[in-house]
Amino acid sequence: MIDVAAEYVRDVEKIAPCPEVALDVLSMAHAADCSIPKLSEKIEQDPGLTANMLQMANSAYFGHMKKITSVKDIIVRMGVDAVKIISITSASVGLLRSPQAAYALGRGELWRHSFAVAILANIIARNAKARDTSAIYTAGLLHDVGKVILDRPLQVASYSRDENSEPEDLVTVERRLLHTDHAEVGMALLEKWGLPEAVSVPVGLHHDMTQPQSKRLGSKIIYLADELVHLTEYDAGSSGDFFFDVLAYESMKGELPEVPNFESNMRLIIEEFVDKYQDAVAVFSL
Repeated sequence: MIDVAAEYVRDVEKIAPCPEVALDVLSMAHAADCSIPKLSEKIEQDPGLTANMLQMANSAYFGHMKKITSVKDIIVRMGVDAVKIISITSASVGLLRSPQAAYALGRGELWRHSFAVAILANIIARNAKARDTSAIYTAGLLHDVGKVILDRPLQVASYSRDENSEPEDLVTVERRLLHTDHAEVGMALLEKWGLPEAVSVPVGLHHDMTQPQSKRLGSKIIYLADELVHLTEYDAGSSGDFFFDVLAYESMKGELPEVPNFESNMRLIIEEFVDKYQDAVAVFSL
């Protein structure tokens, strides 16, 4: 089915335009000899990205008392790991905010879910002492990007679906109608964009813990964070109230991957996630 996924992303630019500047920033920030002036110059090539990054850098999520007024300020005062997170988050808004009718997602819903998974995955990764938390954050943010690609094909294929058929989970429906799924297509897209395996593999396996690569810590964390966010009911509008379904978690935790230090710190992790998500999500206009 991977070959089918590759076909869906072959001519994808109009559906999901590559966020080239943000990806260049990620690549430059990963380099051992990263130059702050060159990194600033690259970010400033995209005025929209620059504005979003400054907004997020000054949000309560990062908790800085002194206002950050330039891209160079972000890099010097917050470090390159923060730059990776802020740049890909800012670029993801335009990529993920459109409604996805085949998935019954209104404007902004896909991005809000993806952002929530990224924040929670980052906190879980830090507690697990994962090495590359920015790659895990990026994988969380882009784990459902395949839905952007498959939305229209799935709508068309669903027209002929028998409405009286037995209920099926989303991935099963995708595989039956399209011979691939949004996770595989997302992985193929990220590979096409040149992102590293530490990002693309967890995206491709976020609904499948049976593959050898699903034993990697990053894959486990994205799978776990996605499931936990689905157990977290939140009003992304005015109230911002959260409710974590502990009973549902207890009933399914035997099916979830084991991640170091998660179970013993779960309450604190969820509390931190709720606080950080509420602080950060309001920054972006959807």
